[in-house]
Amino acid sequence: MLDQISTDASADKSPALAASSVPLRTPAAELGLRLDAAQRLWLERGGSSVRVRPVRCFPWSSPFELVSLRDEHDREHHLVHHLSELDPGSARALEVSMLGAGFVLEVTSVESIEEDYEVRVWHTHTQHGKRTFQTKLDEWPWASPGGGHLVRDLGGDLFRLPPLETLDEKTRGWLWAYVG
Repeated sequence: MLDQISTDASADKSPALAASSVPLRTPAAELGLRLDAAQRLWLERGGSSVRVRPVRCFPWSSPFELVSLRDEHDREHHLVHHLSELDPGSARALEVSMLGAGFVLEVTSVESIEEDYEVRVWHTHTQHGKRTFQTKLDEWPWASPGGGHLVRDLGGDLFRLPPLETLDEKTRGWLWAYVG
């Protein structure tokens, strides 16, 4: 397995490549991730810190796998293969950072939720209009760091369900069984 990308100026005369040495696989015990007061993500490794942003790699269906941590110059400082390789605090910081950086559709109301052949079909309205999506029957909404709940559809898109008390009575009725 590739532990480090390192270029040698004598092997390749490109000065841009000669200057780069980016560790991709650092043992999880040797690094940490944290959010600062402004919810910016920091990678701490070997006594130093660098501000990074998470960049999802493929597959899109597994958004918390293969996450590249890149600095302001788009240099990769670490590749997280899966959240489980991080300590719980670092995993939570990365998850929160990714939710803030990703595209999350805000559900404003629910028309209906039906079960059909191992999937749950959600008929909703979002801030971007009417949207129908499907989830696995065993895919349940989970608590969102900013309040409300999140649910992921079969295509990997995230939908935010606001706190129940902020929604209309019909929508609360549909969601109560899933998040109540």
